[in-house]
Amino acid sequence: MIRFLIDFALRNRILVLSLAVVLFIWGIISFHNLPIEAYPDVADTYTQIITQWPGHAAEEVEQQITVPLEVQLNGVAHMTHLRSVSLAGLSVITIIYDDEITTFNARTEVVDRLQQVTLPNAVNPGLGPDYSPTGQIMFYTLRSANPKYDVMELKTLNDWFVVNQLKSVPNVVDVNPFGGPTREYQVQIDPGKLVHGLSLSQVEQTLSANNINAGGGFIERGQQALNVRAVGLMQTTSDTAATVVKVQNGIPVRVRDLGVVVQSPKVRLGQLGKTIHREDGTVVNDDDVVEGIVLLRKGAEADATLNALHT
Repeated sequence: MIRFLIDFALRNRILVLSLAVVLFIWGIISFHNLPIEAYPDVADTYTQIITQWPGHAAEEVEQQITVPLEVQLNGVAHMTHLRSVSLAGLSVITIIYDDEITTFNARTEVVDRLQQVTLPNAVNPGLGPDYSPTGQIMFYTLRSANPKYDVMELKTLNDWFVVNQLKSVPNVVDVNPFGGPTREYQVQIDPGKLVHGLSLSQVEQTLSANNINAGGGFIERGQQALNVRAVGLMQTTSDTAATVVKVQNGIPVRVRDLGVVVQSPKVRLGQLGKTIHREDGTVVNDDDVVEGIVLLRKGAEADATLNALHT
């Protein structure tokens, strides 16, 4: 057999040399395309079920959310451990699997079982992002030299623009934003102006009822049909202030007659600061910053995703 192969190679030198060159080039290309990870993903396959129930104590969350979910999820295939944490207004259940199941199949089965659980009204459990503990591939901080972009404005830009752009990158499963006050449109009522039998609940109901778009039928015009709709969504604080709460003796009482409408930060439960120690010994301290963490999809290649993020 060896003699035959040697004779064949000697008789077909050009063919053998051509195959060797092709294999050599193929090896070089494969070497350059080989994914090299600084920290290989050795984490187990897992899924997290996160449920929020604001305003309820940890005991209530445990009894009415965590326990029913655990009972329903106990029989999932290939499960090795089930852990749960019940906090005030929050339930987190973590299921760890063996190596015989893929992340996609594990998450699919959990979603199917969640449909069979009976929970309190307005409580909707959801799955946590499909990322690995080593999947925090990029931390970023928003800064601006323009004085009109304060921390609240940077927080708004981060939530509505930056996060959406980063999520469009392939293999980015989620972006966790941190820091900065959240913008709110607040109606600050003066209690001394709540006359004529008005109450705070009436003002609240009026604002909710007026901040909607309504759709109707259509009007035929020749061979065309024009849709009928009423645009009522408030766009500015002036729209909110102009809302009519009540008509008294033919005179409308508007929200601006009862108080002021402003853009103010939401009540904060925490604050993020950042300190940088430079090589020359100087310390740059910022006690209120806007930051984000980009999470890589489990099993994806980090280097290519980072290049796409930078682009």
